[in-house]
Amino acid sequence: MKRFLFSTTFIFSLHLITPGFAQKPGLPYNRFTGEITQTQVVKTDQSRDKAFSAIKAWISKTYPNYREVVRAEDMSSGRIIIQDREPINSNRFKSFSYRVTIDVKDGHYTCTINNVKTLSLGSAAYASADMDFSNMGMYGQDIDDISRQISITKNKKALAKLYKNRSVLKSLLSDYDKSHYKMSAQFNMIQTGLLEAVSGTSSLAVN
Repeated sequence: MKRFLFSTTFIFSLHLITPGFAQKPGLPYNRFTGEITQTQVVKTDQSRDKAFSAIKAWISKTYPNYREVVRAEDMSSGRIIIQDREPINSNRFKSFSYRVTIDVKDGHYTCTINNVKTLSLGSAAYASADMDFSNMGMYGQDIDDISRQISITKNKKALAKLYKNRSVLKSLLSDYDKSHYKMSAQFNMIQTGLLEAVSGTSSLAVN
């Protein structure tokens, strides 16, 4: 029987022990730099070339625009790099882009997803998402501060302004949540799809 197991020791140390690494639900990031990054190491019993072919087949099927998204493909080194984007349905963000680096070796492969950027409405260029969690923390603190002001404010005009400001901040947080949910879903789809392709549980697996 073939065994395809995540290197749990590696992942545990990466996610929980490495200094600066924090875990939000489904979306890991470096708490010092703010970089959204996800790395998984998967053990297989396959040769590099066989696993590489299975991964390439999955990417080709999953990304119809294969030639556009693949930035590097080298079987001799076992490396494939993908750069793609996905839409976001929110008031603040239009889409996000990301990079996938897959390094295939005999017996295992490593998949890292990083270089995450978002495109805001009205903007022509993608901007790094490295400040997302810092911004969310700041907005959350501002909301708490405004809520305290609301509890002690009697003037109706001042209250109306405070409620409006809090509503704007809550909307911003909601947009970040929507974007991160979409990122998490996309990244998990990629990691799961690669695992299934190499393990033979996917219809795209190479025999």
